[in-house]
Amino acid sequence: MDLTDRLVDQINLLDLPAMVYAAAVTGKEDPEIGLLVLPNSQVISQDLVGNMVVDFLYEVVMRGTDEGQINNALWKIANLVGSDDFHVESADGSFIYDQAQVSSFPTMTGVDLKGALNYVLDFTIQVETFR
Repeated sequence: MDLTDRLVDQINLLDLPAMVYAAAVTGKEDPEIGLLVLPNSQVISQDLVGNMVVDFLYEVVMRGTDEGQINNALWKIANLVGSDDFHVESADGSFIYDQAQVSSFPTMTGVDLKGALNYVLDFTIQVETFR
C-alpha cells in the first residue's frame, strides 16, 4: 500500500523549510521533518473477502533550532490534513481515502544538548484497503 508515500508527496507540496521523509529524524540536518506510521493503527471493519477499513495513526516529527519555524511548518501540515478539501489518491489502487483528522496540536517533546527542539503532530487517516 502506498498511503505513506502519497502523504509524503502531498505534504512536500507545501512551502516547508525541509523536505519530509517517511523516516525518523536523525539529527543530521537543521531542520528536518519525518513522517511515521505509529503501531497503534486499527482495523475498523473487515469483510469476508479481506477488504478493510483502517484508521492509520501518523506522526509528523520535526526537529530544529528555530521554534517559530517548526510551529509554522507543523501548523501548515495540520491545516492541510485537517482541511475539508484534503484528499489522497493511491497510485497503485491499493486504497481509497475516506477521511483525515488531526488528533493533536504541534507539541514539543524534548530539547537536546545542542538546543535542538523536537515537536510532534499526530493525525489519523481512514482508508479502505483491498485484498
